[in-house]
Amino acid sequence: MRQLIDKVFLYILGIIMMTTMDSFAEPVQILLLAFIWTGLGSYVKNEKMVYVLLCSYVLLCFGDANYIYFLPLIVYESGIRKQRCGYFALFTVFYGVSAYEVWQIILWFLSAALSVYLAEQTSKIQELQEEKIWLRDTSVELNLALKEKNQNLMERQDYEIHLATLRERNRIAREIHDNVGHMLSRSILQIGALTTIYKEEPVHGQLLSVNDTLNTAMNNIRESVHDLHDDAIDLRQAMTEIAKPMQDNYEVKLDYDMSKVVPNPVKYCFLTIVKEAMSNIVKHSDADMITILVREHPAFYQLAIEDNGSKEPKNLEGGIGLGNMQERVNALHGNFHVKYEQGFKINVSVKKEREHESFSD
Repeated sequence: MRQLIDKVFLYILGIIMMTTMDSFAEPVQILLLAFIWTGLGSYVKNEKMVYVLLCSYVLLCFGDANYIYFLPLIVYESGIRKQRCGYFALFTVFYGVSAYEVWQIILWFLSAALSVYLAEQTSKIQELQEEKIWLRDTSVELNLALKEKNQNLMERQDYEIHLATLRERNRIAREIHDNVGHMLSRSILQIGALTTIYKEEPVHGQLLSVNDTLNTAMNNIRESVHDLHDDAIDLRQAMTEIAKPMQDNYEVKLDYDMSKVVPNPVKYCFLTIVKEAMSNIVKHSDADMITILVREHPAFYQLAIEDNGSKEPKNLEGGIGLGNMQERVNALHGNFHVKYEQGFKINVSVKKEREHESFSD
């Protein structure tokens, strides 16, 4: 927009200088050619073409000195593009200056000075605007990258806290099992021995009552420890630990996309299948790449394992390992499929349990 205003102003100065011309056709021709030349100068992107247009217009000036009226307008275009050599074209004025009146000479030099000044100022403003846009875009990109990094950091912190919580649960379960459980077992054995020795009532009955209480306590502790241990299993971490030893000899890709709350039967089923699949790959496949996909969909859980082995199994249904996998998936009312297609592939899907259902039904 600023360039358009500059050009209109220089164009008007050229028209004022043409007011002394008597004929009608020649001024119109000069106006149109000046308009076309400056329009082409704005349109072309090639720097050399701008020079060609400028040189061709200078040749027109040597043919007819009246074209010099609009020479500042043509030179302005090269100045905008930092082609300062184009300013030398203004010396063409000395070729036709003898035919000008004094006011025309003054106005022309004013127009030439304005052409150089406006070209330099507009060029500088354009550079500042481009730099402003670049800084704004860079700032937006950095902010987005920073937000993404902060989000990843927060997720990583949450995951570390979750892992620490699970490790603490495991430690508590282990302590209860090793210490309290051991003391209760010893107490139950001692009470059993006393019950055998003291047959007289009421001591015998009291010992039996204490024995029942200790057995109830022992069972409750076992259930609590079992629940703590189940909740302490982190499926992602467990999958990573299974895949880690395989990375020494295989390229292993683990794509994990599950929520934090996964039913324990599904965890055990998927972990067992992955362990069995890794064992089968080591024993029977010549693959060098393994892909494990664990994903939660709105209605079901998905496990997909595939390798790039070239040995096609002779029997896809008869293996003991595959049979065990099938049984585990059937117990959860899921679907189990195996096939060979440029590698061995296992696909498992287990429907999510609804409120009135459970995997044990």
